[in-house]
Amino acid sequence: MYHIWNIRKVDKRRKQMPFDIVRGKITKPEQSNQLIAAVKEYMEKNTTDGTLYLGYPLTANADEAITVEALWVTESKGMVAFILGNSQDSIEQLKEQQDSLYYNLDFYLKKYSTLRKGRNLSFEPLVITVLPDKIDYEDESREYLFCTCGEIASLVDEYATFDKQIYKRLCEVLQKVSEIKPRKKRANVKKEGSYGDIIKKIEKEIANLDEWQKKAAFEVPDGPQRIKGLAGSGKTIVLALKAAYLHTQYPELKIGVTYYTRALYQQYVNLITDFVQDMSGEKVDWDNLDIIHAWGSNSEHGVYSDMAQKANFKAYNLTSAISKFGRTSAFRGCCDELLTVIGEDYEPEYDVMLIDEAQDLPSSFFRLVYANVKSPKRIIWAYDELQNLSTVEMPSLEEMFGVDVDGNLRINIENKKNEPKRDITLPVCYRNPPWTLALAHALGFGIYHSPIIQMFEEPLMWEDIGYTVKSGKLKKNNTVTLSRKNVSTPKYFEELLNKDDSVKVESFSAIEQQYSWIAQEIRKNIEHDELDPDDILIVLPNTYSAKSEYKELEKFLKANGINSILAGVDTDRDTFRVNGCVTCAHVYRAKGNEAPMVYIANAEYCADGIELIKLRNILFTSITRSRAWVRVCGVGEKMQQIQKEYNQCVTNDYDLHFRIPTDEELKKARRLNRERTLTEKKILETTKDNINELIDNIEKGTVDSELLPELNKLMELLKRG
Repeated sequence: MYHIWNIRKVDKRRKQMPFDIVRGKITKPEQSNQLIAAVKEYMEKNTTDGTLYLGYPLTANADEAITVEALWVTESKGMVAFILGNSQDSIEQLKEQQDSLYYNLDFYLKKYSTLRKGRNLSFEPLVITVLPDKIDYEDESREYLFCTCGEIASLVDEYATFDKQIYKRLCEVLQKVSEIKPRKKRANVKKEGSYGDIIKKIEKEIANLDEWQKKAAFEVPDGPQRIKGLAGSGKTIVLALKAAYLHTQYPELKIGVTYYTRALYQQYVNLITDFVQDMSGEKVDWDNLDIIHAWGSNSEHGVYSDMAQKANFKAYNLTSAISKFGRTSAFRGCCDELLTVIGEDYEPEYDVMLIDEAQDLPSSFFRLVYANVKSPKRIIWAYDELQNLSTVEMPSLEEMFGVDVDGNLRINIENKKNEPKRDITLPVCYRNPPWTLALAHALGFGIYHSPIIQMFEEPLMWEDIGYTVKSGKLKKNNTVTLSRKNVSTPKYFEELLNKDDSVKVESFSAIEQQYSWIAQEIRKNIEHDELDPDDILIVLPNTYSAKSEYKELEKFLKANGINSILAGVDTDRDTFRVNGCVTCAHVYRAKGNEAPMVYIANAEYCADGIELIKLRNILFTSITRSRAWVRVCGVGEKMQQIQKEYNQCVTNDYDLHFRIPTDEELKKARRLNRERTLTEKKILETTKDNINELIDNIEKGTVDSELLPELNKLMELLKRG
């Protein structure tokens, strides 16, 4: 499979860049490139943090939405707004342009109390008109500033040093993230150092976009874009920001935002509504911005179902799809079949399609999207392969979008110099403490399981997802010790949390003992730790038995005075959290959501089994729902395997210590992020089809007893790995 994390040769000493260029909407390419060159030269000579935004959206005034052609923010000089002017305009026209931009900047920034001092801004933004040629103008008051690109450096240096304390606050405002998560008042929090106090402090942390998130959110190439990110790296927020940015800058475009987990719907509605309001001062035009489920049905809006209806083809719902294609291949079968109906003359509906949770969608779905998006095929997809809750690897670019008549890929995601990024990795995890993420990777990959369960095809990918090498080499058949990079982990986790308390694994001899312990701990969390009930999530890994497990667990919760809901059963399918109630959810429902405190019940389900890769990805996804504390609970002998692997993590102080498998060993494990040969693909597809047919026949009770010896042999082979 393609190297999903290795988008370019990695510099082992890579640090956060002090200066970013974010290429948004550019209306004057030549002048913009000259400006970029001048600013870049200045920043290279002055070691200071900063960002140059091209096409920055500003909240509208009463009359219109405002887009700043170039906005330069630095730690040392503050904010400089550029107008790319015309030397042929009159002085009065040039002054009027500056007056208008200054007024709108002042109007926008004064809305934020963190940037005000009394009735005024706590700093003075500069407005500079950059002209192709010098003009004959002198202004002793320096109220109006005009220069050529070559004069920018000397002009900016004339102004006083910026108060660095304001820099982070300014970045927060400009990056539109100040309101991404409404913060609870948490009036019940009284005790210093309680869980409620800690999470309150975490929620108050300023959440600035990092260099990778900025590019992912605001850069829009003329074509497809791939965004890869860890759980908790901000993929959903980035996609919501991008959707809002595109909608405000190109209101004429038809934009679709699609996903697989239904609980994401309300998140996207809320986020996009807030972002569009902040960027334009207007409401979302929902006729041109479509938040749409990937599947849908004959009676429900969805990418697949809408295309089927348009092609005069009866769409499958979940029940009919399972009946026809089997449970594991239901959606893939739907999309495969519809592709045979969609012709070359299919009229695409969307100008842009943004896809979240791409790891959960079949390759044929992407081909449908390709047919449904107009040229230049602005298809933007985000994913984390370790949150794939199936046994299927992330498809290759060829499988997703196909090839042209010459055998070349139909899409190009190669990053090119001085152009918006087409392939972006988000390596920083903002949701999970470093030891929680390390445990999730250890259990998800089976680092301390024998043999290792899954592994990156290219070892250097560990660096791309935020790890650094403490000892050894990232080469196959080498023993290596990895730890989380400091730059990949927000400081507040280390400052506010204790790893021994943040992560716990508990093993029980009976299921009733487990449920009793969970209920008592939650009561303690609410009564003594000052958490709210809706701060707590209980994940049930086994989807098929989640309802019956919840019924038993609920008895223990009620006995301890705890109200709870089973998401999607006690609520509508788009509601995940209810005030005053602990949320219980199977892992598919929990995906895309998070909570300060997470309990995983019956985790032994993920220890070993026929679909071990899928089971370990379920465990990875469940653990990474936690923003601060996680309790992994289970029962019996199988739980001892999880306990053993956890103990090894603790012994290694949450460093990952393991031998990287050889190529031969990798053949027996799932190789993440690799390209398969055509022969391999055909063998894999045939095998999967045969297995699915066998599963369906077993479920129907149509398997002849004569096959029992072969089935027993199959079971023995699976046990051996």
